Amino acid sequence: MNAPHSNDGSNQDPIAGMNRNGRRIQEIVAQIDAMPNPAARELMQECMESVLSFYGDGIARMLELVKRSGIGGQKAYDDLIHDGVVGGLLLIHGLHPRDLETRLREALDKVRPYMESHGGNVELLSLQNDFARLRLQGSCKTCPSSAVTLELAVRHAIEEACPDLVGFEVEGATAAETARQSYPRAAWVEIENARQLADGAFLSCQADGAPLFICRVGGRLYAYRDRCPACNVPLHLGAVEGGMIICGEGHRFSVPDAGRSPDEPAVHLDPFPLIDENGAIKIALAGDRAEPEPEPVIL
Repeated sequence: MNAPHSNDGSNQDPIAGMNRNGRRIQEIVAQIDAMPNPAARELMQECMESVLSFYGDGIARMLELVKRSGIGGQKAYDDLIHDGVVGGLLLIHGLHPRDLETRLREALDKVRPYMESHGGNVELLSLQNDFARLRLQGSCKTCPSSAVTLELAVRHAIEEACPDLVGFEVEGATAAETARQSYPRAAWVEIENARQLADGAFLSCQADGAPLFICRVGGRLYAYRDRCPACNVPLHLGAVEGGMIICGEGHRFSVPDAGRSPDEPAVHLDPFPLIDENGAIKIALAGDRAEPEPEPVIL
């Protein structure tokens, strides 16, 4: 099969790069505010404001021209305002046409199919003073991997669409789950050939060092780490039958129930957030979830 590839065609995250530049700008602004010469400080501040206004006017004009460009113009316009990098620039210049609540609901809609596929959901309870309250529903409330779901799926979707959100809390989640975890920013990696899987079929592949087991059950696609937690045998040496992944040693795991074992409740598979975005099947990966290839055994 073809190897998975990054959704942006490179190893760099453009949003992470933009955030780094934003932090550097904040550092420069702090240095300007600390300048001892009032006249120089005011001149530098005026210069930065003029530069922002100059580029803001240019971006507004480009959006206007794109939207008025006839066939395909509206789609290009929609692609631009939904792009994480461009959307951030629009927010900086006060040009984003969608308000915070609309963008927040769109972010949750993006990850909702993944959560529903595991018998769960996420609900927006309130948005006040740019602070959101969410609630996990269904199996997501008790899923052993709910912290991973929060960090790799929900949090990153929100950060990408709503950088102006002050923060959010999740009703019913533990403090450890709600707090920022050690995962780096998720990289959404496209998995080729996954869409062609028939019901009950599966494939195994590697993506950024993570061994993946992808299967289709009940018309939905699921992604798990290709490893049985009970015996450490790769899942692809087993089978998918009756909504269950059965490893080569006979251990069973419920596919639509977040990979829980019906025989040993404390044992479960390691799921990966999976979304269908514009016809591409993408999986969220974080660097510290990857596993190195095992060392060969020398006899």
